[in-house]
Amino acid sequence: MFFLLLTAMIITLVVGTTLIINGNTLFGILSIGIGALLLFIILIYYGKKKNRKKKFDCTPDCDCGPDLDCDCGPDCN
Repeated sequence: MFFLLLTAMIITLVVGTTLIINGNTLFGILSIGIGALLLFIILIYYGKKKNRKKKFDCTPDCDCGPDLDCDCGPDCN
C-alpha cells in the first residue's frame, strides 16, 4: 500500500509539473494538489501505524496473580 501511494504521488507531481510547464495551469495545479494530498495521507496513515505497534507491546508476565499465569511468557492482551 505504501509503494502504491508513493508511486501515485510521484506520478501526480510529475504530471502536474509537466502540465504547468506546457501552459495548462489549471490541471497542473489540480494535479499537484492531489499529489500533496496523497503525501499528507501517507504521512498521517503511517504515523498512526507506527504508534499502533508501540501500543500493543508484549511484556513478560511473571506474577502469579488471580489469573494464575505463572509461565513468565509474554502477556499480549
